[in-house]
Amino acid sequence: MPYLLEMKNITKTFGSVKAIDNVCLRLNAGEIVSLCGENGSGKSTLMKVLCGIYPHGSYEGEIIFAGEEIQASHIRDTERKGIAIIHQELALVKELTVLENIFLGNEITHNGIMDYDLMTLRCQEAARTGQFIHFT
Repeated sequence: MPYLLEMKNITKTFGSVKAIDNVCLRLNAGEIVSLCGENGSGKSTLMKVLCGIYPHGSYEGEIIFAGEEIQASHIRDTERKGIAIIHQELALVKELTVLENIFLGNEITHNGIMDYDLMTLRCQEAARTGQFIHFT
């Protein structure tokens, strides 16, 4: 079975500094993975490459998601494919719940009112199956 996500030989430099060097990551559908490391070890840089903050061409390597090579030039390109990240604690809205932060900007509405029950069900289904579900 092919991987849901495969990042091959990702290298990102800032001037003469290699923030990440030849990193490979493979995830199966339904897996939950944690990236751990010291400050400055490249965790956030790798995620920014994945979600299109650093566009294709600004790094070396290949990203394959759901069998399709991703060559994003903008965050919206990866979001349309089903790839998004939740930013670190400082970028979250403290007044919102975890669920509200997850769906921020992608809320499901019914007659103009957010449908948290449906958003919760879709999030649970996505976590259970490992498949992306469009939330809008």
